[in-house]
Amino acid sequence: MRAVVFERHGDPARALFPTELPLPETPPGTVRVRLLGRPINPSDVMFIEGEYGRQARFVPVEGHGPVSPAGFEGAGYVDQAGPGVHLEPGSQVAVAVTGTWQEYVTAPLDAVIPLPHDLPLDTACQFTVNPFTAHLLLADLRLEEGDALLLTAGTSTVGQMLMCLAHRQGIRCICLARDRGQDARLKNLGVELTVSVEDDAVVDRVRGLAGASGVAAVLDAVGGQQGAWALKCLRDGGRHVVYGSMSGRPLPVPPRLPLFHSVSIGGFWLPQHMEKLSAQALRELTSTVTRQLADHTLPTPVEAHYDLADVHRALAHHARSNRSGKIVLTG
Repeated sequence: MRAVVFERHGDPARALFPTELPLPETPPGTVRVRLLGRPINPSDVMFIEGEYGRQARFVPVEGHGPVSPAGFEGAGYVDQAGPGVHLEPGSQVAVAVTGTWQEYVTAPLDAVIPLPHDLPLDTACQFTVNPFTAHLLLADLRLEEGDALLLTAGTSTVGQMLMCLAHRQGIRCICLARDRGQDARLKNLGVELTVSVEDDAVVDRVRGLAGASGVAAVLDAVGGQQGAWALKCLRDGGRHVVYGSMSGRPLPVPPRLPLFHSVSIGGFWLPQHMEKLSAQALRELTSTVTRQLADHTLPTPVEAHYDLADVHRALAHHARSNRSGKIVLTG
């Protein structure tokens, strides 16, 4: 089968290469899935670079040295079920495993989510990362109706989902954005106001827009200068939650903010939060996500599709700053 792999951590443009791998087997309790769509997420790139929360496991493959597959999520159909698994071949499923940038993957049953047969592939392949991230981030903040929430990377898919969910809860959303051309679309998603990061007075603008109650929380997927501006916008006792590092730069923290203003800085990593969910809570959240993706409550925009063989072109497109949706690997 075709696969996209890497032999060592590094720049994906240099480290990744296509190859042929043996078709995976299906031990008891597993399902082999024929994958048809895989979104490129920032976490995929960080994993290849060696900057993610877990390191790759390089396994020897005939004809190569040890390699690791790439990709954390995707969707397709059940090709074969292992002993003890009752999933009909041909059923549409989403998977959350390492190694989705290949044609087939074997996954344990708890990493496979059966989906409605009529859910579009572009939506199905985005099922396991961004929707759960958006829901759990907001739940962790425990904001109240009328609170102001500041987001970096608001035009990202998870940013758009966060805005939709926050708007439904009566939370006021302010977005830092590089591209003011997205204003109209962001307002349709529930953004109250957008502040350009090219503005010379970003912090003053945000504070003025937030009003007397101030910014209660920041959800930051960028870090660097954008993250620093967002951090300075918080009211006393506010929370700054880092859930990504799209700029690749550190978040500078002035000591006076936690020291004199009780501002807290923390992180959010989806796998850790998913592990904390009870079986019942996970079932309920999965059901909610399924419904919201089916009725388009949660947006899953896709800007372009590339075959697995064109992974380097796909990654270059993913790196563009003005994208309106995900880049999906097909094939």
